[in-house]
Amino acid sequence: MSVARRTREMSASEERVDVLIVGGGPTGLVLSALLSRFGVDSLLIERNPSTTDHPQAHVVNTRSMEILRGLGLAEAVHAEALPMGKGGFVRWVTSMAGKEFARLRLTPDPERLGELAAASPAIPASCAQDRIEPLLAELAAKGPGRVAFDTELVSLEEGSDSVSALLSSNGREFRVRARFVVGCDGAASTTRRQVGIPMEGPTALAHVVGIYFHADLEELASRRPAVLYWTLDSVTPGTFIAMDGRRRWVFHAAWDDERASLESYTEERCQEILRRAIGIDAKPEIRSVRPWTMTAQVAERYREGRVLLAGDAAHRFPPTGGYGMNTGIQDAHNLAWKLATVLDGRAGPGLIDTYEAERRPVGRDNCDWSARNAAGLAAVIGPGAARQAARLERGEIGFEALSAEVQALADREARHFSAIGRDLGFVYGEGGALVDDGSESPAREDPDLEYLPHAKPGCRAPHFGLVREGELHSSLDAFDGRLTLVSAKDPSGAWRRAAAEQVVPVDVLAVGRDAEDPSGTFAALYGVEDGAVLVRPDGHVAWRVRALPEDPAASLRTALRTILRTPEGDPR
Repeated sequence: MSVARRTREMSASEERVDVLIVGGGPTGLVLSALLSRFGVDSLLIERNPSTTDHPQAHVVNTRSMEILRGLGLAEAVHAEALPMGKGGFVRWVTSMAGKEFARLRLTPDPERLGELAAASPAIPASCAQDRIEPLLAELAAKGPGRVAFDTELVSLEEGSDSVSALLSSNGREFRVRARFVVGCDGAASTTRRQVGIPMEGPTALAHVVGIYFHADLEELASRRPAVLYWTLDSVTPGTFIAMDGRRRWVFHAAWDDERASLESYTEERCQEILRRAIGIDAKPEIRSVRPWTMTAQVAERYREGRVLLAGDAAHRFPPTGGYGMNTGIQDAHNLAWKLATVLDGRAGPGLIDTYEAERRPVGRDNCDWSARNAAGLAAVIGPGAARQAARLERGEIGFEALSAEVQALADREARHFSAIGRDLGFVYGEGGALVDDGSESPAREDPDLEYLPHAKPGCRAPHFGLVREGELHSSLDAFDGRLTLVSAKDPSGAWRRAAAEQVVPVDVLAVGRDAEDPSGTFAALYGVEDGAVLVRPDGHVAWRVRALPEDPAASLRTALRTILRTPEGDPR
């Protein structure tokens, strides 16, 4: 690693925290909020003076919305999101006001809608990052964790049992000593660079300039509502993203960084680009102009000693599919309970190793999938869209023929706009915080599109409805933030006694006794008879035994030691 790993005497003046979080984007803020829920003393630092003022990412998929729902933010996110009636399509157009080449309908039909409702109580959203971050920051600031803006990481020095971080704020340098550091500081991560973790994969698939602007385009958009408008134009190919379907918009313009500098994107030039892409004499108000590079990279490893990586610091995806921010939020969800459990002494230090074992394969798979999606659409987005428009201008192809080509390609690539199987169906495996029961995941004809709920260890515990005191709840609420042992009725109380005998706190949910299962699906859905399923605080199945063992307490104790990485003989 580039930073010398050495034991050193820490200055008595150093502030001490359990976890230092570097970076205040969605990943870092979710991690801060989750750690606070577990009572962990954390400090989040962000080099910018406030949350982002540029929309950036906007897709919040079902699994991420479940996490935000657990934090009590789902309603607030939906209130800031693009209204569903304004984002039901993706369109390819000559301009927003011009002719339409092709479209994809995103609103599911009633049958599909029923499948999605059965899979989760959460509803995905298109909500821009500049609206999500303030909600998360307000929650994170409630503590006990703290948030410090205008503060950046200068360097790291790792000791035997902690990390000393040199920080800078308003020209003043000071040190913080943390038991763990988590780099959530984005694609150009200082944390990653400090510990010398390289990235694997292509560094630049494309260069883009994002122009965030305000303009009243509601009348125009209402005639052809969409969340995305891809413009096929020989001069200004790009993508409109509707933030509210009315006034807030982003246009991502393809950028040849070898021929044009960022400085050349003046107010006047951006106005010209937008007027052509909109197709009417609008008067857009430019709010910000941000360049970004499309890459497909994953960190070689997610950990170096007591320093971990999450979010864009660990993986950088093409936006096709919307998995960048979502994968980061889910990294934080996976890591938070593990850090909390190790820090309070309920787990062995090896539990932290399971973070990389579980999340890096997911990051790699989502990266490859996003890159494949980008390649699949390359002929009709960015430079490919410019070439198609040029064919039309030269008379090489007629409008109807080109429309047919674009529609055929769009239909072929429609899968990545509704990938519920990928969203909810990923399963943690070897090296994870779980006990494999030897079962296989259900075979799926299309793993990206099809979600089949099941309770194999490593999977997200399936949602089902529970009735308590006359009110309907989701099983996800029962699992959120705690180790939970779920059984069917447990008439003898064997599982409740087994949980009570553990040193580690384990909640018990006897379905049919503690809460009613009106659908009657629990036992079949979770694959148990008089056995039980142990669900982790992040809602993933850790252990399953189908039938009641001879000694339930001993079986559960052995499982917990494996999951929490506690050595034999350790009182934990």
